[in-house]
Amino acid sequence: MCAVVPESRRRDGVVTTIRSVIADHDELLDAALGLLRERGPLSDRELAVALADSGRGYVNDLLEDVVDLAAPLLGYLPDGRNVALDVLLVGRVLTHRLTAQEISADVVEMDDFGPLLLLGSGEPDVDGFEVVFFDEDADMFADEAALVLPQGTLAQCSPGDLLALTTSTSGVHLGFVDEPVADGPDLALRFTRRLTESAIVDLEEEVWQLLVDDPAAFTVPTVPLTEIVEDADFDRSGKLVAPRGFDFEEYRNDQLLRLYADRLGVPVEAAPAVALLVSLVAALAEEDDQDIEERFFGKPELYAGLADPEVVEIAADELFDADEDPSVILHAAHLLLILGPRDVKAAASWLAGRATEMEGFPDRAEEHYEHALVIDGSFDPALFDLARFASDRGDAVRGLSLLNRMAGGDVEMLHAVLEYFQPTPRPGLGRNHPCWCGSGKKYKTCHLGKGDHPLSERAAWLYQKAKLHAEELGWRDQIFEFAEIRSEYWAGDAALSEALDDPLVADVALFEGGAFTDFVDSRGDLLPADEFALARQWQEVERSVHEVEEVRPGEGLTLRDLRTGDRREIRERAASRQLGVGNLICARVVPAGDTWQIFGGIEPISPDQRAPLVEALNDDTTDPADLVEILSERFAPVRG
Repeated sequence: MCAVVPESRRRDGVVTTIRSVIADHDELLDAALGLLRERGPLSDRELAVALADSGRGYVNDLLEDVVDLAAPLLGYLPDGRNVALDVLLVGRVLTHRLTAQEISADVVEMDDFGPLLLLGSGEPDVDGFEVVFFDEDADMFADEAALVLPQGTLAQCSPGDLLALTTSTSGVHLGFVDEPVADGPDLALRFTRRLTESAIVDLEEEVWQLLVDDPAAFTVPTVPLTEIVEDADFDRSGKLVAPRGFDFEEYRNDQLLRLYADRLGVPVEAAPAVALLVSLVAALAEEDDQDIEERFFGKPELYAGLADPEVVEIAADELFDADEDPSVILHAAHLLLILGPRDVKAAASWLAGRATEMEGFPDRAEEHYEHALVIDGSFDPALFDLARFASDRGDAVRGLSLLNRMAGGDVEMLHAVLEYFQPTPRPGLGRNHPCWCGSGKKYKTCHLGKGDHPLSERAAWLYQKAKLHAEELGWRDQIFEFAEIRSEYWAGDAALSEALDDPLVADVALFEGGAFTDFVDSRGDLLPADEFALARQWQEVERSVHEVEEVRPGEGLTLRDLRTGDRREIRERAASRQLGVGNLICARVVPAGDTWQIFGGIEPISPDQRAPLVEALNDDTTDPADLVEILSERFAPVRG
């Protein structure tokens, strides 16, 4: 009989090992595992009650936390209870019948051993093997994971020898057993009963449940687990068990589709459309356009899910967040427009507009959006994007008209902005009359549909236009990164959501991050001339540290820039009621018509922060993320 030589080393073809020490569990997880070890399996509610009784909090709050607990040694049973696997699995033994291929490679498939191997995923060390995942191209075995033994370990073995995996309090051990061995438990009735509730069963979880129901199960060597399943007249694929003739490939594809749909937040029936579009773009990006029509448009009805405006917007996000080349997305959109089903043509035209806009051609993008409305006059994404164009031009009337055609358009933030900046009615002034402003132009070409608000007021509108550009196109990853930094110092489940709305986060993305320059370069031609000139001025203004020298409550402030020495009379109603003389703030003070104003929030600065912040602002190499970090440190808990 051959012997297993204890040794541990990596093998060629291995990309990941799961022998690494399990990361420290948080306090609640440790407490939960402790209770499960002491009391045995518990339902989520039973575990939450036990944790509450030990002073961990309130039952309902703990129940939410318990549902989210996850760790290698925390198992979930088919009957709905949680179990501590390090207690349940100790003293068990499973066997596996070696094949010639396994002996030659010293690599053993883990189907028979899977229910016990979690005890070998961390300390204490496993004895003489590694549990590894193979590279996608390592075509040695069907399974993605296996046991890798030291070379030559199985050299003296013969096909059919029984390898045994035994668990103890000191770890997981390999050895060999002679036949005959005990018969395995009868799983037929158990599987039949479970398969009335589910299409498939998980072999590992079913074995765990068996060990709970029958503490004597698998305490002595038996025939291999996979042979027990075969003898019970069921089909198996990996750790999945199902009735004879079950299509495991179709099941896995369906599960993957459901997971994909869940990640995206789209209906399951719409997920194939998104997946197919993403695959089409990937093929075009790789210049793999051979038989493109046959491969991607042989069944055009698969794209039907993109007719839903929410779905195609999510698909666009998926493509742009993956940094796909806009020109490639545009190519895919054109193919979809020509070869796709009739009900997705508005979506295809809108997607072409988004790609064209990302390329930096807003005028062409607008044509695509208009074409989408020719196809479907109620296509919400096109209505919204055309409302953005109207807003950028200062045409509040057209913008509101477009938003009011959308479902829920009246709750968009842009709607409130446009409502405020609607033009004052001019009764009796015809379209062809000279404009009221004295420009000498006809009313229809000058101020018809446009507000008569002074630039000092429209500066806020200009800022909102730039913010919307950053939030809609290409800058969301950066905004999210800054929000994550900001929220690290905030408590509560809503911290990240609140940080995403924080003025500093958007302002740093706009100016230090470069989104405002992109806005001016790509959409500046759409802006009214005075707003475009103002935007150019804003590009020259740097964030700075200012000292409050005078306060006019409800009206404004006098600030001195500590970096330049400049003094500015600021129009600022809210902060002028909160700040006092001598206070230090960090802000971007910008011209706004005949006033100076602050957009992007006001950050209070302590005297201790002054020098390092000024140094960071003076340094052109300061990363925008580091600036957010510095300005967020004021939220850090004070240590006693």
